[in-house]
Amino acid sequence: MIQLSGNKAPYSARNGNRALFQFSTASLIAAAALLSSCTTPDGNSVDPLKSVPAAIKAEAVTLTDKAMFDDLSGIAAQVFPPLSTTLQVNRDNTDPRMQYFVSGLADKGFGIQRVSADQGSHYLAYTLKDTDTANEKHLSIAIGAVLIGRDYRQLQGNAVSPHSVVRLSGTRTPVVVADSPSRRFKIEDPAFSEARYVASLGLDEASPVIALITPDIVSKVSEQASDGPSLQGLNSSKVEVNNLFYGNESTFASILENYQRIDRQIIVFGNDSMILGDTNKQLIEQFVDGKMKDTDVISLVGCSNGPTSLDIGNEGLALGRAQRVTQALLARGVAREKVLDEGCWAPTNVGDRFPSRGVVIELWRSNA
Repeated sequence: MIQLSGNKAPYSARNGNRALFQFSTASLIAAAALLSSCTTPDGNSVDPLKSVPAAIKAEAVTLTDKAMFDDLSGIAAQVFPPLSTTLQVNRDNTDPRMQYFVSGLADKGFGIQRVSADQGSHYLAYTLKDTDTANEKHLSIAIGAVLIGRDYRQLQGNAVSPHSVVRLSGTRTPVVVADSPSRRFKIEDPAFSEARYVASLGLDEASPVIALITPDIVSKVSEQASDGPSLQGLNSSKVEVNNLFYGNESTFASILENYQRIDRQIIVFGNDSMILGDTNKQLIEQFVDGKMKDTDVISLVGCSNGPTSLDIGNEGLALGRAQRVTQALLARGVAREKVLDEGCWAPTNVGDRFPSRGVVIELWRSNA
């Protein structure tokens, strides 16, 4: 997967540098001092960009950067309803591109929530990189499990032109790619003005995207932590499921009464991680392609049992891992109604009943 960390992408400020010359040498020295000061006297970290004059800060985001981000921001606003969607952003991210991106999405009506790690059902990240073609860049944005990507050709005069269709993964929401030419955005080939839906853009291997089932979990974790693990949560279909830490009774027990378990597979995740990895993807593919029949169903239990350093806690990890495997199953053609996902979460281990950090997948076949 392409790297999704917005604060690691290199950037160039060579375009539009004329504004820098409007500042005196003293102003530039003062700005440099502010940028170099990353801690307060008591040792706490600070965001250096908060103290930099806006005109200097803006120089880090080129006009071509803005044109590309504005383009995909418009697509994102079609996939997610802005007025009812809250995006999660790492509170420590000081990347000027990300700040511009977030500002533009906020202007469209999106809610913005600052979090301490890569967490949240609508966690926001991006990657911007050169392609193998000269003067061409690829921009990909991730909002939770939805990935949107497009290639752009850089033109003279700080302008860009789309050099691919808009590729979307993790959604089937109808999108209209209404490319409108402007001074910074040129349309060279109208054939690129369309959306294409793909199973995966391969963007999930560089950074864990922890997909909470609902943004409310983030704010409730601290309240729940004092009272022990919560009794229930919402699965990826927003169905209330029981926390299996408290017992063996599945939420879907009545559905599975007339089914027999055929196979069982455990998908192991890294500590505090949502990355599937190639090996787990192959296991899921073999599980589906080699054994599943049309009338079969799959049950899966996402697990997070033991200490975690993430604000979302064990509930977010358990249900998020279950959702991640569910997405992988759907990408391989399994119907959504055939997947029954739930979770087991607690700050302590549960012995041999469930893994500490994995997803238990079981294949069930009708007795009829």
